[in-house]
Amino acid sequence: GGDVLILNTCSVREKPREKVISAIRQAKAGNPGIRVVVAGCVAQLEGDTLLSEGADLVVGPDWYDSLADALREMDDGTPEHGVFDGFITDNPSFLQADPSEAGVSVFLPIQKGCDNFCTYCVVPMARGPERSRPAPEIVAEAERFVGRGAREIFLLGQNVNSYKGEGGFPGLLEQVAAIPGVSRVRFTTSHPKDLSDSLIAAMARIPQVMPWLHLPVQSGSTVVLRRMGRGYTREAYLELVDRVRAAWPKVAFTTDMIVGFPGETEEDFLQTMDLVRRVGYEGMFSFRYSERPGTAAVKLDGSVPMEIRGERLTRLQSMHEAIVPGLLERYLGQALPVLVEGTSARSEGEARGRIPQNHVVNFVPLPGQTPDALVGREVSVRIDEVRTHTLHGVQIS
Repeated sequence: GGDVLILNTCSVREKPREKVISAIRQAKAGNPGIRVVVAGCVAQLEGDTLLSEGADLVVGPDWYDSLADALREMDDGTPEHGVFDGFITDNPSFLQADPSEAGVSVFLPIQKGCDNFCTYCVVPMARGPERSRPAPEIVAEAERFVGRGAREIFLLGQNVNSYKGEGGFPGLLEQVAAIPGVSRVRFTTSHPKDLSDSLIAAMARIPQVMPWLHLPVQSGSTVVLRRMGRGYTREAYLELVDRVRAAWPKVAFTTDMIVGFPGETEEDFLQTMDLVRRVGYEGMFSFRYSERPGTAAVKLDGSVPMEIRGERLTRLQSMHEAIVPGLLERYLGQALPVLVEGTSARSEGEARGRIPQNHVVNFVPLPGQTPDALVGREVSVRIDEVRTHTLHGVQIS
């Protein structure tokens, strides 16, 4: 009995430990009887610290399904304090989704952890070694989602293309695409060093796999990529992009980028700017490098001053913002299949969905059609306008 506060935490972006500690203190001050549970990556990395700061229970990412039992034990007065961490590698369990209803597009984890140890990244410490989920379990979960109304299955993993289940990742794509009722399959994230020709062929061959590839590059400079431990050069990445485009001409690329990594010179940064223009990314997540305790990059020399990191990020983002509308013009005048997700946030009476390349399109439905009635259907929309990050169109069938 009594109140329980569960704080679920992530340590991948900014250092959130202080936020978590102040949230624990606030909760305890406002309600002395409350029990505070901290779950997720900060719990994994900082277990003992969090207990000493007043958390009652600390649960790392591999232990979510033990949470109910641990709370019950707390009710019975045992254990006084508990840290559930460490990684379950022999028989990793994944939480099973059993939805009563599903959105049109649903996320489905296929693996956890990562074996790459990029020098800036805390994931291997926070999430542990890479473990793949058995394909039959993934397919069964996808079928449950489809039975509840999902039409698009979005496969998630730290590095999906190194998926180790039966048939590898190409085999998994085949199986998920074959489920009756699945009209679209997407996935993220792909690591450039593991993007095999057989995977490129599978993506291009399976009609349900959408022509959109999130392929994080992180830097356009080979020197910086080497310091990041990414396992490929600038040239190899560009060559890979060409191979994907040759097999899959309609593909849209998106990426992740880090600027201001230790040792990054102005010249390195200009190579990143050049790579972004050259690939023509239709979407980009970009960040200033920020130090993560326990990662190898913390020991690298050549730290870039914060204001230069910020200034480079601004330059990169403004350049990218300026090129995106021109890239999106390739869709103008085209009739594209749109999977409808709901009503447009912008204008009453218009519907919203995504084209195969994952861009949002707001469109005018056919006379007599309401956006609500179209949800979950794939309709044909002629694109008539490019707006900053989205497209606009009119339904033609």
